[in-house]
Amino acid sequence: MDSKKTINVILIIVVLSLWGTVGYKYIDRFFTSDEIAYNMTDAYGNTTVSIIEKDTFDLQPLAKDPFLNKVLFKPVRSSKIVRTTPKVKIGVKPKVTTPFPMVHYFGYIKSKDKKEELILLKINNRLERVRLNSNVSGLVVKKIYKDSVIVIFNKETKCFKKS
Repeated sequence: MDSKKTINVILIIVVLSLWGTVGYKYIDRFFTSDEIAYNMTDAYGNTTVSIIEKDTFDLQPLAKDPFLNKVLFKPVRSSKIVRTTPKVKIGVKPKVTTPFPMVHYFGYIKSKDKKEELILLKINNRLERVRLNSNVSGLVVKKIYKDSVIVIFNKETKCFKKS
């Protein structure tokens, strides 16, 4: 019985000393001053600035792999210089890209008679009633949701939320 009692007393003393140290560190912050004394010495007065010049060099590709001991490519030695005339491109037409039309989604209408949904879209300030997979001036409606619609124009897909 005595050994248990002495172990408990020792453990209580250790725990109280640890909590006492923690409490002291916490309370000590409020009662000490935060001023730090700085000595203004001439530490920076006699400094010299050294200029570092960068080294430039040209890296050559490796002809042999140092780890695998394989030849990557053989150096080509050409004795003749072959000159070719550049080919002129004839009839290159620039691609004309049309910008994505301005689209606003106003919601969908579901009738009792038909199973297909009809949606209201404002395409370039023109109000249109559009069904699923229908084409309106190059704009195709792919998916219809309650709060958004997914449309395709010139192989570009965009999603518009209900406004």
